[in-house]
Amino acid sequence: MNNVLETAQKLGHFAKYHLKRRVFDYPAPETAMGIVSFDYDVATYAGTIAGYADRFDVRELGSMHYQGRAYPMFRIRAGNPRGRRRVLVLAGVHGNEYAGLFAVPPLLDDVAANPDDYAETTLSIITPVNPVGAAHNSRYNGDGYDINRDFVRQYTREARVVVAEVDELAPQLVVSLHEGPQAEGAFIFTNRFVTTDAAHVVLRQMQADGAVMAPRDYFGRKLKPRGYAPSGAVAGALNVLWAKVMGMMTMAGYAEANGLAEITLETPWRSDDRQRRVQTHVSVIKGAISAS
Repeated sequence: MNNVLETAQKLGHFAKYHLKRRVFDYPAPETAMGIVSFDYDVATYAGTIAGYADRFDVRELGSMHYQGRAYPMFRIRAGNPRGRRRVLVLAGVHGNEYAGLFAVPPLLDDVAANPDDYAETTLSIITPVNPVGAAHNSRYNGDGYDINRDFVRQYTREARVVVAEVDELAPQLVVSLHEGPQAEGAFIFTNRFVTTDAAHVVLRQMQADGAVMAPRDYFGRKLKPRGYAPSGAVAGALNVLWAKVMGMMTMAGYAEANGLAEITLETPWRSDDRQRRVQTHVSVIKGAISAS
């Protein structure tokens, strides 16, 4: 009986996370997945990001509104505005996956401290992609949509803002910062435009900075080497089918459909080592830039 209940629970979670764009009609907090959260305050975070305006191009892309309150979404341009490499970083697509949001300030500090490392890179960061969800400890936006399932129809304003930035920046690489329910360690999903050599540069940077590498992804697939989950032909075909039949697409799928390299990081949201989770996000971006 316990096995039946466990299987039913897993199927329910799969349907919730992969088969629905709109799960609720409000930014519902996640209570069943053991997420170790961060102390996030809208005004404090906005003030921190705005504080970099003396060094970088910081602008508010717009505000998302919920129950009469405005929640800002920022874009930061750093590095060389005419760099030969153009990299787009998306933080906080799922609002309750906080490590990516908290990685933005130390990443900007690194750019300021080590400008030569970014001399050939135009780095654009959108944070939080889901400001309402971040404020309410929710995966979903103010209308209950999973933004990272909305890159076919682009019903949500948040998805449209991301697509507009892709059109304007024309990045060669997109790095999506996420967290997941895997039992142990961090890993990266890569699409077919990310070479194996480039992925290994990222993995080495993660390990050099102290990341624990996941032996399996959250689907249970064994990863060889640890931490590396490349997309194959089957996954690509399923993404196409998913888009056509369900009208759903992740940012990774959108990037692939448009010929862009994309790396999705997944750190373990059950880990109480928040500092390591944050550092791993910084490491992946640095590794991705050096590999591109």
